[in-house]
Amino acid sequence: MKQINFTMLILFAFISSILYAQESEHSEINWDTWGVPHISGKTDAEVYYGFGWAQMEAHGNLILKGFGKSRGQSAEYWGGEQNLESDLLIRKLAISTRAEEWFEVQTDEMKLNLSSFVAGMNDYCKKYPEKISEELKVVLPIKVTDPLAKIQVSYHLMVGAFAMQPQASQWKNAGSNAWAIAPSKSESGNSLLLIQPHPPWFDDYLFFEAHLKSDDLNIYGVTLIGSPTIAMGFNENLGWGLTFNQADAMDLIEIEIKNNSYLVDGKWKPLEVQTEIIKIKQGDSTVTQTVQIKKTDFGFVIDEKKGRALALRLSGFDRPFFVQQFVEMAKSKNIKDFESAMKMLQLPLQNVIYADKQGEIFYLYNGIIPKRPNGTLKDWSEVIPSSKPGAFVNEYVAYEDLPKIKNPKSGFIANSNNGPWSSTYPFISKPKDYPSYIANDPFENFDYRSRRSIKMILSEPKLSFDEIVKMQSSTYSELADRTVDELVSFAENSNDSLLNQAALVLKGWDRKLDTESIGAVLFTNWYFATRKMDVFVVKFNKEDALNTPNTLSEEAKSMLLNVARQTIEKYNRLDIAWGEVYQINYANKTLKGGLGLSELGSFNAGFYRPISKTKYTLLGGSAFTSVVEFGAKIKAKGILSYGNASQKDSPFKGDQIQLLIDRKLRDIWFYEKDIEKNLYLKEILQF
Repeated sequence: MKQINFTMLILFAFISSILYAQESEHSEINWDTWGVPHISGKTDAEVYYGFGWAQMEAHGNLILKGFGKSRGQSAEYWGGEQNLESDLLIRKLAISTRAEEWFEVQTDEMKLNLSSFVAGMNDYCKKYPEKISEELKVVLPIKVTDPLAKIQVSYHLMVGAFAMQPQASQWKNAGSNAWAIAPSKSESGNSLLLIQPHPPWFDDYLFFEAHLKSDDLNIYGVTLIGSPTIAMGFNENLGWGLTFNQADAMDLIEIEIKNNSYLVDGKWKPLEVQTEIIKIKQGDSTVTQTVQIKKTDFGFVIDEKKGRALALRLSGFDRPFFVQQFVEMAKSKNIKDFESAMKMLQLPLQNVIYADKQGEIFYLYNGIIPKRPNGTLKDWSEVIPSSKPGAFVNEYVAYEDLPKIKNPKSGFIANSNNGPWSSTYPFISKPKDYPSYIANDPFENFDYRSRRSIKMILSEPKLSFDEIVKMQSSTYSELADRTVDELVSFAENSNDSLLNQAALVLKGWDRKLDTESIGAVLFTNWYFATRKMDVFVVKFNKEDALNTPNTLSEEAKSMLLNVARQTIEKYNRLDIAWGEVYQINYANKTLKGGLGLSELGSFNAGFYRPISKTKYTLLGGSAFTSVVEFGAKIKAKGILSYGNASQKDSPFKGDQIQLLIDRKLRDIWFYEKDIEKNLYLKEILQF
């Protein structure tokens, strides 16, 4: 009997171990009704497997297209001159090779997580091949190095070298907003965080919203599609947002070149040269082209002409733990943990705005910034002669020397792509003798949107969660406040009947750029007609930075008549609403209205391009917005403006655009009980 009991005990233990293994070695994805996957597993590896699967389910075709591009093989797969140009640059920067090198130096745990992420992607494609476009299957199987190559393209190249993008002039008003509100400025006594990036709404910049939860991780936020880590978001203790800053993350260096050698300090030094073959699809055939990867001490050669070459240096190419840093940020429990993660300095640039449950708020002017002997940020943003002292970079600014703000007396941090010294109020004095190549002078990037941001916060002695939810959607024009009254007075006192009509329209305008805002189009037309003029009589004064410049010049006021005539000529009336002219065309939908304009001082802003003589379409702007309160339980609302999927026939493709138009946020579900109440689909994946 004892023997039987002992045998049964062993059998029970064996069966239990199998059941435990089955229970632990799986990922669970609970898709909520907004298409957000809440991915859980016992280990991080299980969660990353589900994360890869979920991304393919929502964005499979775009991800494969992006991975093909980041391999430098898009011309081989799909042909086309644009793909070839992309491949040439990616090969010249050795992105695929570097991705392999990065993977090899990761910890065993990170290698497992990356491998699991890719396995989830590949397994989804195997199970649902009909969901993937035939022309994109050539990229399969996805390699473990593909996400690391994609990070270099999407972050180091597309963000770090943003100015190099062909569309950069159209996207110059892309930006972001982020607020951290301390308990002293909060009605509830809890810290509050607003995250609102304004990137282009194009493939390489699209976000994917997700919630990842294991025994060691519980992070909610967004990632760039194809990336294995949350870039902005919150856990149960803290959160952070990112805004674009002016950190010197890129150099273009002009060098003298001859016979595969380049001139350094009066001596010729051999280039490091590697030859690769690029395949180019042309119809049913394939041709080849040779490309040489040329590396110098200054950077990678990207162009050559008449004995001169242009070398590109990108910060972060020599720092392979980009993903690891974001994981450490996500797992942080307090400001000490978070700063420890930030000290890794793997992110080439971007401001970091932080708030936590303990009441700490924090700002970091983050960047992998070269140490220079002298000069301003502007000096080092131009093409640099290789002979210039400091052109060769061998040392970077230490974390301790980067601008920071921690727990300011004001009780808030607000950044809208302005510099560190103007990210709270009263403003912070720039330290004496602080190197001007690190950050611009205090008010150089302090535009109307930055002013509007701070004025909204100062409008209330303390802010509530609901007030921030309302404020984040504001398209109110800061520029209008310092111009419209004068324009109305000028037009009312004119003998011209058209100016009298213009006065009525501007006087009745709500000074917003919302769908039904009548007067916004007329005012915007006036702005574009006068932006190269000397518009204000009273110039900017740093002692009154929130309210200067002001007082319109006679020339600026007089331009209103010409603008009124042009507006009548275009639209046959002056009282045309914003949404009749500015629209969103996305996911096979056309909706009137969209976002405000940063140039006019709208907080919730975007940027447009003309699609006809009378209409404009949105190119990008407020993409992900979240408002989070760090109380006893997390309270959060948000929106992913274009929806959380791009796959054909997905119900989540473009499903949140109307929320954006209506200036609303949806609930964010962080706890299991709430997720279950708002469940769209449950998937159990065997890992």
